[in-house]
Amino acid sequence: MLSPYRAIDLSDETGMLCGQILADLGADVIQIEPLGGSSARRVGPFVKGERSPEASLFWWAYARNKRSLELDLESEAGRQAARTLAAGADFWLESSPPGRMAQLGLGYPELRQLNPGLVYVSMTPFGQDGPKAGWAATDLTQAAASGVAFLSGEAERPPVRVAVPQAHTHVGADAAVGALIAHAARQRSGRGQHVDVSSQHSLTLATMFRILDTPLEQVPAVRRAGGVQVGKAFLHTRYPVRDGWVVLGPAFLPTTGHFMLRLLEWAQSEGYGDPALLEEDWGSFALRLVGGELGEDGYDAVDAVLRAFFASKTKAELLQAAVERKLLLAPVLELDEVVEGAQLTAREFSVSVERPDGGGAARFPGPFAKFGASEIRYRQRPPRLDEHGAELRAEEPREPAAIRGGGAASSPLEGVKILDLFWVLAGPGATRMLADYGASVVHVESTQRLDTLRVIQPFQFSHPHPESAAGFQSANVNKLGITLDLSCPEGRDIALDLVRWADVVTESFAPGVIDRYGLGYETLRELKPDIIMISSCLMGQTGPWRDLTGFGNLAASATAYQQLASWPGRPPSGPYGAYTDFISVRYNAIAILAAVEHRNRTGQGQYIDQAQAEAALHFLAPAYLDYTVNGVVPTAVGNDDAQLFPHGIFPALGENRWLAIATRDDRDWEALCAIIGREDLIAQRDQRDEVNAAISTWTEKREAADAEALLQARDVPAHVALDTPGLHADPQLQHRDHFIEVAHEIFPTTWVESTRLLLSETPARRPDRALHFGRDNREVLEGLLGYAPERIAELAERGVLR
Repeated sequence: MLSPYRAIDLSDETGMLCGQILADLGADVIQIEPLGGSSARRVGPFVKGERSPEASLFWWAYARNKRSLELDLESEAGRQAARTLAAGADFWLESSPPGRMAQLGLGYPELRQLNPGLVYVSMTPFGQDGPKAGWAATDLTQAAASGVAFLSGEAERPPVRVAVPQAHTHVGADAAVGALIAHAARQRSGRGQHVDVSSQHSLTLATMFRILDTPLEQVPAVRRAGGVQVGKAFLHTRYPVRDGWVVLGPAFLPTTGHFMLRLLEWAQSEGYGDPALLEEDWGSFALRLVGGELGEDGYDAVDAVLRAFFASKTKAELLQAAVERKLLLAPVLELDEVVEGAQLTAREFSVSVERPDGGGAARFPGPFAKFGASEIRYRQRPPRLDEHGAELRAEEPREPAAIRGGGAASSPLEGVKILDLFWVLAGPGATRMLADYGASVVHVESTQRLDTLRVIQPFQFSHPHPESAAGFQSANVNKLGITLDLSCPEGRDIALDLVRWADVVTESFAPGVIDRYGLGYETLRELKPDIIMISSCLMGQTGPWRDLTGFGNLAASATAYQQLASWPGRPPSGPYGAYTDFISVRYNAIAILAAVEHRNRTGQGQYIDQAQAEAALHFLAPAYLDYTVNGVVPTAVGNDDAQLFPHGIFPALGENRWLAIATRDDRDWEALCAIIGREDLIAQRDQRDEVNAAISTWTEKREAADAEALLQARDVPAHVALDTPGLHADPQLQHRDHFIEVAHEIFPTTWVESTRLLLSETPARRPDRALHFGRDNREVLEGLLGYAPERIAELAERGVLR
């Protein structure tokens, strides 16, 4: 898909995923390594614990499909070689501290003089400018800065991060989206631009819109694993089973109550529960709790039934039942159970790749999506240090790839037309990214089948109403919105007319549903041979688990994430919310952009099968390799880190106030000891309990922000674990203009989140109004499809537009 293009990748472990994604899509990616090798080669896990440059499984995970060139950028000769590469490149990727590339004469202003079409992508902890741009950071402190840590874990314990580092994956995937959007702009105008992506900003997507609590006047979100707080009641969604744990989806919402009924019918058939529970209106249960119609103990009876029933089952029995009975649940699987499980095996997900250490082949995570016409191929194993140096040094200067356009580009994706049948988050969040940059997106929903995002917090003024749900608005602003009953023939006919208009059709129904609507890919390509269609679901369109239904919290259970944000010896707590949805948002957007680029060059459409679980495993790639190479299955470690210490989230002054601190090296450690007045500990770093106690004694007497300032002044990575009010007050997020006020049909205004990508030449379209039911029915049907007003009125009267 990107085979004509070359990317020069100077990023380290904090940004390598971006280049790997471009490489997987076919680009020639040259990884520039400093003398002695990239610092990513010193990041574990390692093959059999051997700490050598060719044995880093982190390096293997994110260097696949790249070539390696060792350059000394501290020398003029090395910098000149880099400039020569930049002059012939299409993408330049870097993750240096802000200003560092400019000091080397390799900043964007310098390189665009050599190559005006260069897309220059910067990935940093906080962005290129703003009050925190120069702050020291690690994965742990970025989890704290984004609010994700505060929301994850158990209420009575400190906030907890995902043990396999995630900050670099969120920023890297966002950067790949930004690179492809900037590339689309270049294809129109001939000009490149600077793409600025911040890992703090990217990670905030994983707060599942709770970052908006304060401007919406929503009661702030709290950290409480194992269930959800609904009004004054806590509804358990995590239960022990005979050989582990199971997690439920939110089966008490207007869109999901039927799942609870099915589960209780099964339990009743085996002698568990009161038949009266089958008479409960589970679709309205949560709303009645919030409204005070039910007491705090309203869930107790069903909770007792589920606890006893699940205790009689194994994980395998529950997984089979979830698939066959279409239940909203998933067992908590370990990574080995995922990798060796029937679903990935049937889909042939793992790919054998030659090892750079000469040890044969290793099983890598397979492609993040299955492309029907432009398959992702693993062309090259991870490179050894400077493996391709000789051939690259001997290479004649390259010219950038030809650019198709030549006119002005008001928006990068202007002219791209998308019929959006996605719902909830993983899909709509992706098409929102494309709409922000000019794509014309018609989003279809129905009042008869409410989008789940319309019935979950946060709400304007904490008022649960489908039109006040900020998550739905954030995922769908900048789109045209219509209501349409796809189950009736007239609704299908309208959808087919929109297919004729569209370049891309997206859908995220359960496998098989879109075909039953008469809108499957085979039908659509007969109508429009060059159509691009993407189907996104939890497990993919094929395989024995394809009918596993649910949201990202269940995919997180089925892909080992639950164990990775937990405490040793405690129940699995998992990262906050529908975590794998936040990953699929980026991969869905990348897949669409890559397919559009492919069609623009070849005229060929295609079908894309995007499995949320498979995409999510790319964010766990080093752990995946640790298992397939070393046989190591990751376990719960709380906030411990295999390489860094001290490394934790410590109590600060006040209730539920916390500070993340992580030392990267001896310099950080000695500075920390001096700041807390414990230089006597410098030689006792291995006394972990004593060290952690000393740090806690110091932090718990101080305001978190004051302690943070003292540490950052000495360049020690530290950050307050921000809660949702803290996120809204954060000066860096305010600097990046993250919170946007828009007009609303019911309220005077409401709030949505901004794009997380800052493009220098083609900034995102700023949303200005919320999307209420059927807002654009007439504009779409009359303006895009040419329907007469009388026909539209008749369709509305017959209930088709609902």
